[in-house]
Amino acid sequence: MKAAIYTRVSTPDQAVNGESLDMQKERLIEYVKNHGWELYKAYEDGGFSGKNVNRPAFQKMMKDAEAKKFDVLVVYKIDRLSRSVLDFHTTMQFLEKQGISFVSVTQQFDTTNSMGRLMLNILVDFANFEREINVDRSIDSYLQRLHKGIPSGAIPYGYRREEDGIVIVESEATFVRELFSLALQGLSTNEISKKTGLTPYHVRSIITNPFYTGYLARRRDRFDKRIKENAWEWYQGQHKPIISVELFQQVAQKRQSKARVANTKYKAFFSHLIYCPKCKHNLSFHTRTKKTKIVFYYRCDPIKIDEKSCGQYLREEPLEMILSRQIDKVFKLQKPENNEKDDDSIIMVDRKIKRLVRLAEEEDITVEEFKQRIEELKKQKALLLAKQITKLDYSKISEKLKTIVSIYPYMTREEKSRLWHLLIIRIEAGKSLVSVYWRGGGKYTFRRDRLAKNLEVLNTKGRSMVAAGGFEPSTLRV
Repeated sequence: MKAAIYTRVSTPDQAVNGESLDMQKERLIEYVKNHGWELYKAYEDGGFSGKNVNRPAFQKMMKDAEAKKFDVLVVYKIDRLSRSVLDFHTTMQFLEKQGISFVSVTQQFDTTNSMGRLMLNILVDFANFEREINVDRSIDSYLQRLHKGIPSGAIPYGYRREEDGIVIVESEATFVRELFSLALQGLSTNEISKKTGLTPYHVRSIITNPFYTGYLARRRDRFDKRIKENAWEWYQGQHKPIISVELFQQVAQKRQSKARVANTKYKAFFSHLIYCPKCKHNLSFHTRTKKTKIVFYYRCDPIKIDEKSCGQYLREEPLEMILSRQIDKVFKLQKPENNEKDDDSIIMVDRKIKRLVRLAEEEDITVEEFKQRIEELKKQKALLLAKQITKLDYSKISEKLKTIVSIYPYMTREEKSRLWHLLIIRIEAGKSLVSVYWRGGGKYTFRRDRLAKNLEVLNTKGRSMVAAGGFEPSTLRV
């Protein structure tokens, strides 16, 4: 029997003072040898949390499990594999499907018997409970520091930490005051960006941070969701202010008034959808005026001061044109054949099920044989019923798709944005390829040079396009 071992630690401190990778590995190898198993491979994840499964060695192990390269998975403790109940159950179901056993060395449990499976689930529940308790403790500690005016995490630009506390860096503070002064004049983040050389993201992160007023604000709730600006909780900080609270509030009012106009006028179609796999974050939405036309585009901007990014750039119009022509292909329906024999087949399946039940009651077949045959008949009936449902709903679904396609050119920017967010999960913009992941399932990939070719088409045939910013109905078919 081939055995794979998996070890994990979440922090360097745990690796030194707690259950280190070497210690876990040594115990697991010894266990495998004592049981006469062959060691296939050791998978190690150092410095990764067990709250999710986004770990390189874990993912490689699951791929090898799918290929059935080993027969049993051995860990030191259950929480080394996962601290999430949902992830643990999913992993167990996957291993069971591949016929792979699971062993926890220190807890002496395996999945070959029902008692072991029950105890494993109970232990994972406790591990998850412990993690949630630790999260609550961290939040309570953060709130306690907040009440005392002590900041947590990184210190914003304009300040630095010293032994005596947080002090102002005057050269940076002068620049911060300049940004607030420009914002008070009514300049947009893009306009301030051009004047100062900062990215719009950095400008926004500074002029929206109440830290510069000498206060701390709680901007996220216990579930790490953003709290609306007018509902922020403010606490007096121990650091000195760079600007006044009044100036901060005046700038906030200016931003809100400009945002209301901008949102109705220039709604981004693909905001938070276009992802840069190289820089590991989304592209930012931008606009610029080109003669009498507004150009919409997405660019990979750095998200931290002094940080670099690839700066890749996608125009919105050609991207919209390519994706619009895919709507009918992604959601295309094949009209089902009108097979009258399906109704008779359903009746026949029902008769077989009744006959099988009688045989089981008379004990003419074994329980295992009954379960196997009844499952086959249920699947057969489900497929036949699915055909009937598709047959009944085909015309309605097809008609709705035609409606969406025909009215698309006349939608507002806000309506189009909402439609794209309903249809698309993510757009990965690579160096040479762009991949679109649809919510309906499936993936569409095209070369980046198609964007340039479609832009040429748009420039030459722009007059024939619908004034609302969409495309002629003839370009979309169902």
